[in-house]
Amino acid sequence: KSFPGVKALDHVNIALRSGTVHAVMGENGAGKSTLMKVINGLYKRDEGKVLLDGKEVHFSGPEESTAAGIAMIYQELNFFPELTVAENIFMRRQPGKRGMVSWGEMMKQAKGILEENGLDYDPAEKIKNLPIASVQMLEIVKAVAFKAQVIIMDEPTSSISDKEVTFLFETIRRLRGQGISFLYISHKMEEIFQIADDITIIRDGKSIISGSVSDFTENSIITHMVGRSLDNIYPKEEIP
Repeated sequence: KSFPGVKALDHVNIALRSGTVHAVMGENGAGKSTLMKVINGLYKRDEGKVLLDGKEVHFSGPEESTAAGIAMIYQELNFFPELTVAENIFMRRQPGKRGMVSWGEMMKQAKGILEENGLDYDPAEKIKNLPIASVQMLEIVKAVAFKAQVIIMDEPTSSISDKEVTFLFETIRRLRGQGISFLYISHKMEEIFQIADDITIIRDGKSIISGSVSDFTENSIITHMVGRSLDNIYPKEEIP
């Protein structure tokens, strides 16, 4: 994928296994978010293939990728603050007939979805009254409720507390156990070793290395991300 004057992605290769969390790591500007936006159809790729269950897919936008079972939760959460929890869950999918929304049915279904996922939210509450972490959990719940098999998460813990991170990871592990797969972008090393099964490291728009998380250490990840060893990053000071 190229933009004017910049080759953002250059023969990147990544394989996501079913029912796993695959961490995508790299420095700022390495191409991580661009890759995710190509996968979900927000950006049109210039070359290459995206295979879903072994079949090549082409998405002209996020709605098509969502219909195919790929959901993306952006770092800048996409929600409607003045609308209710139920309305945000069912946006563009409101139950009803002949163009008329069945508000009672929507509230009932929303309550069921929340209860199934262990979220004690009032479906009639406006989104603007919820903390960011709660909105993020709703995005995950919405993806699962509408049969997402791949969930892309871009820096999901950047603005939530440690307690909320624990709940997020519990949710991810539970969904992973149901066969749902995650592409997980993060800069936080401790998170990767807690939640990831596999890692791909991207540098300057290229995939540098992929493997099981057990194949990596924090130092090896940093070395692959920056392209030189830690000794060269922090050279020993010579004392005259």
